[in-house]
Amino acid sequence: MPVPTQSSSNGSTALSRLVVQQRHIDTAQAGKKLRAYILHEYRDMFVRPDAIALLRQKRVQVNGQFVLDTHILQPGDCVRVEIDMIQAIRGRLRGLDVELKYAEPGLVVLLKAPGINKPMIEWAAAALEVTRDDYDGSLPDSSDLLPWIAVNEVDKGLRSIVILVDSEARRQAMLENIDNGLVKFTVCALCHGNIDQALLDQATAKSVADTAKKALCASANDNTRGNTLYQYDMWFQYNNLRADVFDLATLRVMSVTKSSTAGHLTMIQGAMTHTASPSLVLRRLMFELGHPIAGTQTYAKPLQNHKDKGALQAFLKIELPSLADIGKQVVVDEDIPPKLLNVCLREAKFYGQRQKKALAEIARLGGSSGQPAFETFTLDPHVVGCGPFDFIACNPPYVSPNKITQLRTAIEHEPVLALVAESGGYQCYHDIYTSLTTNPRILTSGGCIAFEIGKDMASGVRRIFAGWTEVAAVKDACGFLRVLVFQAPQV
Repeated sequence: MPVPTQSSSNGSTALSRLVVQQRHIDTAQAGKKLRAYILHEYRDMFVRPDAIALLRQKRVQVNGQFVLDTHILQPGDCVRVEIDMIQAIRGRLRGLDVELKYAEPGLVVLLKAPGINKPMIEWAAAALEVTRDDYDGSLPDSSDLLPWIAVNEVDKGLRSIVILVDSEARRQAMLENIDNGLVKFTVCALCHGNIDQALLDQATAKSVADTAKKALCASANDNTRGNTLYQYDMWFQYNNLRADVFDLATLRVMSVTKSSTAGHLTMIQGAMTHTASPSLVLRRLMFELGHPIAGTQTYAKPLQNHKDKGALQAFLKIELPSLADIGKQVVVDEDIPPKLLNVCLREAKFYGQRQKKALAEIARLGGSSGQPAFETFTLDPHVVGCGPFDFIACNPPYVSPNKITQLRTAIEHEPVLALVAESGGYQCYHDIYTSLTTNPRILTSGGCIAFEIGKDMASGVRRIFAGWTEVAAVKDACGFLRVLVFQAPQV
């Protein structure tokens, strides 16, 4: 049981920050060395170096005597430990990768590293308060402090900027600011695929919902379809999100990196308001747009050869009004974390090595490389002169460069130009879509285009032509979906 000690200064008695704890050894603990006992029993209070320092500073007694740290404890022994609680709390803080970015009475903004969960950062906020040099409140008798309250989401797997307050009243005040759009979170993320800025600009809550529900209907049977669609709508309520939260996100493409495993990785930046869960909103939005964030979390997609848990996502900036100084705007700004930049550098390096190796193998087998001008075919004078067309049939290249060397027989009979496409095999579909968007009148009103696709490529091609009407899907003799037919939007 903790026993506060007292110290005297100028004849007066005042409560010290020193706390004495006494514990009795039971039969289960008997036989341990004193050092091992202290390290184990006080592991939640001290980091290891501070626990060892207790023994060196003679702050530990057994039965009222100082003994060696190799002393063997016996049943009934009384172990007395004198603890400097502020030192103990500061020691635990040093073990947490948490950085104070802003502070005012009753509110702090902390930057946390991946691996720090919600209880940890809420404890850290309280610890920073009681360890301030000018702190004049009551001191704790243990390191188990009354935690502060995190206002926005705390995702253990992400580097996050977190707002914390010391009371429920301040939490409600900040949540009201969030609901009114006065708090803005900026998050960056690495996403699978080569993302066009136009896709991000055109995405709305309605268009995302329509595409998501269409995909859900295609994968569900008649008995489960209604419940599946209901679950999509309920996701917003369950996570306390507005139904139009996707409309309130502003997304921007920052960079695109070629990847030997994902085709491309696109770094995006998302600025979000009216939500306390910005990283969750961004993950779900990019998942529904067909470019999930790289990672292992819900609505993310793992990146091959990247074993870290969590998602390749991080908070860059937070803007919020002060609760103590009305009219003051607080801004906390951070750089893109080295981890995300290093992943881009690594993927670009591996991509270059794989491409060099693949091209060398293609050349050895007698092939040649290149790409047809699918992106501009609708502007070709000869093509335009023969149009508009009621129907276009297309068998574009759709084999990833990483897989082409496995098709030795095909290389011997066809030029690589007719087989290979970047972006994991999807590049020509992207280029054709861009070309048809550039000159939509190449097709007649109600005109269609039919594609041959590779196995397991249907969902990716459907996402590219999400604004078109799918009028047919044909399987081959083995049961694989190999042809998709889309009807152009009315112009």
